[in-house]
Amino acid sequence: MSTLEGIIVGTFGGAAAGLVIWFVQLGREKWREKKHKDRTYAWLYKRTKQYKDLTAGTPDDPRWRSTIEIASYTNLTQDRVRYICSIHKEIRPKMEKDLWPEESLKEKWAIREFVNS
Repeated sequence: MSTLEGIIVGTFGGAAAGLVIWFVQLGREKWREKKHKDRTYAWLYKRTKQYKDLTAGTPDDPRWRSTIEIASYTNLTQDRVRYICSIHKEIRPKMEKDLWPEESLKEKWAIREFVNS
């Protein structure tokens, strides 16, 4: 085998190994993301399902949970909770249209089916 053939084989072997590692990391991240989405949704659902029929609401509406509260109970960082809640199709953030008069906008999340009327 010549040096050039060795370089070519090494290049393709390294590229194949790099692709395998990249796919494994991608799969692992998707698996972790799903696991964290399931954990966050399950906790939020369990904590707010008793209030799902609440239509009038209050400024301290129990259907809305803060990022800090979710993070502390799910053992995730605040940034991770913020990311997971933002990409989960069943969880939505509190927006200006959800506010009571004089209420300030705080970062809170709720199960979409419980707060959408």
